[in-house]
Amino acid sequence: MELWVENRLGLHARPAAQISALAQQFRATLTLEKDGQEVDARQVLAILTLDSPMGARLVVRAVGPDAREAVTALARLFARKFGES
Repeated sequence: MELWVENRLGLHARPAAQISALAQQFRATLTLEKDGQEVDARQVLAILTLDSPMGARLVVRAVGPDAREAVTALARLFARKFGES
């Protein structure tokens, strides 16, 4: 699934922490990929290395028993712009 970073400040520390906390709620392994670099969505610092400003496209992958639910929850978090503008 593709997700777009829509919040004005991009994926800085706060959204990265929200993604990590969400990913840790699921048994599925969630990864984020940007420009060929794939990282574990549970790792805040790894997410930050993606350098994802507003408008960046990320590919989300999930593997595991609750993969669909994990991707849906992550898509909702992105759609809410992480509670930012």
